[in-house]
Amino acid sequence: MSRNNTNSVNNTNSVNNTTASVRTIVDQYQANCARINQMADLCEAEQRTRTEQENAEYEALTRENAVLQMRMQAAAARHMAQNPNALADANRLLRDNMQAGRQTQIMLTRDLVMVADGTSGGIIPLNIQDILDPLTEGLILDKVGLPMPTGLAGDYVWPTYEAVEATIAGEGVELTDTKINMSKLTAQPQRVGVAIPVTRQTIIQTQGIIETIVKRLMPQAVAMLLNKVLFSTTKATGATSLVGPFVGKAATATAMSATPTFADFVKLKAAVLASGVDGTNLCWVMTQAQKAIAEATPKDAGSGIMVCEQDHIAGIPVFCTHYIGEGYIGLGDWRYQPMGLFGDISFIVDPYSQARKDAVDFVLNCNYGTTTLRPEAFALGKVAVDPGK
Repeated sequence: MSRNNTNSVNNTNSVNNTTASVRTIVDQYQANCARINQMADLCEAEQRTRTEQENAEYEALTRENAVLQMRMQAAAARHMAQNPNALADANRLLRDNMQAGRQTQIMLTRDLVMVADGTSGGIIPLNIQDILDPLTEGLILDKVGLPMPTGLAGDYVWPTYEAVEATIAGEGVELTDTKINMSKLTAQPQRVGVAIPVTRQTIIQTQGIIETIVKRLMPQAVAMLLNKVLFSTTKATGATSLVGPFVGKAATATAMSATPTFADFVKLKAAVLASGVDGTNLCWVMTQAQKAIAEATPKDAGSGIMVCEQDHIAGIPVFCTHYIGEGYIGLGDWRYQPMGLFGDISFIVDPYSQARKDAVDFVLNCNYGTTTLRPEAFALGKVAVDPGK
């Protein structure tokens, strides 16, 4: 055998060993996640906290998963260094499985994406940022400059910021305990899902299935839902704990003029700042139509300056989404509404469910959590109805 052929065989064996190793690690990681979810379901059903024995098991599982995540990241780095065409290989695997009528699973963990071949037990690692970047770019939270943690597990406790204050005491004087309501600082994740049917003809004729469906359409769909959760004044359909800060504020919204004045906006800003938040990540949220009105409303007579100038009102940036609803203007310091992805994201490419329509289902499932750390850090204004309309 020639040296080139020998190198080719060695490279193939190396890739096969890497994928087999990753497959084993992923299987164990998912088994641990399944057990953690099982314990969570049991505690929820029985309306109790974990027992001492369950706590010990939970801590052992989370420690093991932390190690497994590091091993997955290392294995993926080795694989991608040896195989720069991993994305093309993943697309090819997906097409082959679709034509053979086999399901394909695409899993996203904290550090990598994996396209699994259920028949051979193989797995192709990809770069996680290929998927998460389009998702975070669609979120207003990202535009405000806040991180969205991924790979969260268990009872994730958010930072409290200014919620706890130090006290002054004389020498030798015992300090008074500061109590923190931990229930307000944890997020209960909820499942988020989306299914996109694609005809077989489209898949066959279109190059880059993963880029089109998994990297672009599905992250956009999730980002739209998360924006709806964060900025709507009503709960999203099916939401229980996945709720934004403006839900429940509509009934007590601050009255604003039919054409809101600069003074109206300053009044809302002052109400939030008076609550004690420092306003580092304050921003206005309104519809494009409401922003257009502010851009055409003079700040004061004769100045020629409008209420909204260069996408800012009263020194605070303005972001637009139709999810807040016409007539509503929201303001908040978004550090106090953290959001994160719990566990991994799973895509299933299902060639069965839509078989009568000659279509393939791309199905996404993931778990997101959010919590309002300080409700007073958010305010909602309601624009008066113009009597001329």
